[in-house]
Amino acid sequence: MLRRIVSRASVVPNRSYCVTSPSTSSGRWAEKRLQHRTKVPQQPSAGGLLGSGAATKTTIDQQTVRLLERLSLVDLDSSEALATLQDSIEFASRILLIETDGVQPLYCVLEQQQLALRADTVDDGDLQEEVLRNASLTEEEYFVAPPGNIPLEQTRAVAMARPARTFLDLLQACQRSQFVDFTIRETRLRDLRFTDVGAMLRENLRTEWHRPGSIPIFPGRHDLSTLQNYDTVRARFATARPPLGIATEATARDRRVHVGDRYALELAEGGVELCTTYLPPPSTTANQFLYQLQRQRKIWWMRLAADPGRFFISDWRQTGAGDGSATVVSIGARFADAEVELERLELVDGSGPDSVVRVRHDLERAVFGVLLDALDCTPPLERCVKIHRKIAPYKCGIVCGTAETDLSELSNHLAGVLRAANLSVRECMQKDDQSDASQQLAQLDRIGVPYALLLHSHTLRTGLLQLRSRDTTLAETIHITDLPHYLAKIIKHA
Repeated sequence: MLRRIVSRASVVPNRSYCVTSPSTSSGRWAEKRLQHRTKVPQQPSAGGLLGSGAATKTTIDQQTVRLLERLSLVDLDSSEALATLQDSIEFASRILLIETDGVQPLYCVLEQQQLALRADTVDDGDLQEEVLRNASLTEEEYFVAPPGNIPLEQTRAVAMARPARTFLDLLQACQRSQFVDFTIRETRLRDLRFTDVGAMLRENLRTEWHRPGSIPIFPGRHDLSTLQNYDTVRARFATARPPLGIATEATARDRRVHVGDRYALELAEGGVELCTTYLPPPSTTANQFLYQLQRQRKIWWMRLAADPGRFFISDWRQTGAGDGSATVVSIGARFADAEVELERLELVDGSGPDSVVRVRHDLERAVFGVLLDALDCTPPLERCVKIHRKIAPYKCGIVCGTAETDLSELSNHLAGVLRAANLSVRECMQKDDQSDASQQLAQLDRIGVPYALLLHSHTLRTGLLQLRSRDTTLAETIHITDLPHYLAKIIKHA
């Protein structure tokens, strides 16, 4: 058997055999030269540290500990926590000892690829249509994220999840709210009266209407013509040139304002009609300016709404004939089973160079529109009124957890600080220790207060308090020194 195996393994003639050395692929890889320039060092460096010793021992005084506790919201009262903090600082301090003089920054870690840096200049544009082509849904080439991430278009499943409501249900919810008081007689709304909170909402909406946007707006008088108002503006502001707007207010008695679904609001006195007359720029046609302005006005309503998907632009229509003809388009909103016209845009004399666009807006109907939008987005109706924080009557409320005298004085101090920063404040004082803070928060939700400061007994000791959001019902912990700047920044960038 062994002889047979040996005979099969015969030696092939004319072939030499030798012992091979181990593979030298690693050596060849080390000698390989890169074809492109690289910022990665090819050889390790043993140096690079300033000094020869290690980092010095870090000592932390009590003032620094208190500052870190206030900024990081971490309790460092134990020796173990303090030792961990010192070790962390010593570990992070090693980077300060690295010699960086003459070292160029590392732009790319890809060793075998060349990365060329280009100038930060715009070399392409007009990609709006291409970008919007990727979206499954667009809303007038604009999208705004509403509070609570409410979709622009309500799907059937979402609509079925809401209880069936009628426009009359929403009007009755407004009637029960703490903003307005009126009587409903058949299809007429009479004896309208604004509460203190409703009057503040009305004034905030008026201020927001007059706030200039991309087009400057100047005050005018309703008893003067457009040309006379324009001459007055030019006399006061020499640099005023179209496009610009001239805002006027007119108060009338015994007016009827349509509010949707055959209902009309009867105003015996005090009804205010806001009108802004826009002068288009010479380089833009009147019809093009009307198209741009109607989109801006719709976006204005969407920004202040709890449900931006309810607003729409009506079709253009012609009114009058001859010199008195005008092109009219309306900004409306859908509430339950009704549609409400919120404002009207009129292009007067669109064929000539002296064309103007007038935007008419009933202030009382606008307040109803804001309340209907805020109530229609809330399942329990008037239990939580989600008015936008820019036009909310009170920007912030203060709730005390206990009836301590020191806590009450702190509440008064914070209210004064916030009012000095032009932030309206609603204080909810505790009468006794048995009062429930949740009841005070519910009261703030019913009048549309977007934020609430929650003060507790430990606030006097640590300076920490909670800032609660009405829309999310979540609270974040902030320090008393963050007021009023943090809250003012939230309101300003709404």
